[in-house]
Amino acid sequence: MSSVPIANPGEDLGRGAQARLALVNAAVEVFGESGLEAATTREIAQRARQNIAAIAYYFGGKEGLYRAVAEHIVQVILARIGPLMDEAEGFLEETKPAPTQCLAYLKKLLELSIATNQSMVPLTGIIVREQTHPTRAFSILYQGCLERLQRLGASLIRAYLGNGAAEHECIVRFHAMLGEALAFRFARETILRRAGWSEVGDKEETIIRSVVTEHAELVLRGLKRNSRRNS
Repeated sequence: MSSVPIANPGEDLGRGAQARLALVNAAVEVFGESGLEAATTREIAQRARQNIAAIAYYFGGKEGLYRAVAEHIVQVILARIGPLMDEAEGFLEETKPAPTQCLAYLKKLLELSIATNQSMVPLTGIIVREQTHPTRAFSILYQGCLERLQRLGASLIRAYLGNGAAEHECIVRFHAMLGEALAFRFARETILRRAGWSEVGDKEETIIRSVVTEHAELVLRGLKRNSRRNS
């Protein structure tokens, strides 16, 4: 199954591609709200303003559409952080990557992972369900972008601390840092109510980015100091 392209503003898609994209966009909303089991093809077709038979025609059924949604999510994530990952991976190929630049890339990676805008909410709902109750679609997400993001983040931490740092420890540390960044999407409603915000706009997201990256930097600088003391 070919992935559904992300339409660019003003881009003239063919009729079939338009129908597929409409169904995928509607499916992101419905699957994000209800999950794979509870979602119905009828509701998806109605939201997409497409004939329900189009789901079977283009995707082979609900599960095929769900896999197409997972592919779409990969495209969305890569469109957001792919260029930075390409750049950071090239940087890590240097013989002695500078620790300060490792930290800068890591902080930028965390910043781009925050994405608190409303359009990310249904995508986040699907990713969260796939983390807690994985289906075959999780492999699409993991192989398409999640594994690469995790590997890059852990590699940046290891390069910053020095290659003597334990690989599995760096994996866990990046997962913890990424979890802090993603918590503002996974637990969005809690921070809105607790902080008294009506939305997470530019001002609020600036605060979040600052706190998350500051925490990461404080942790890594502290680990580096401890490593020097113990060496």
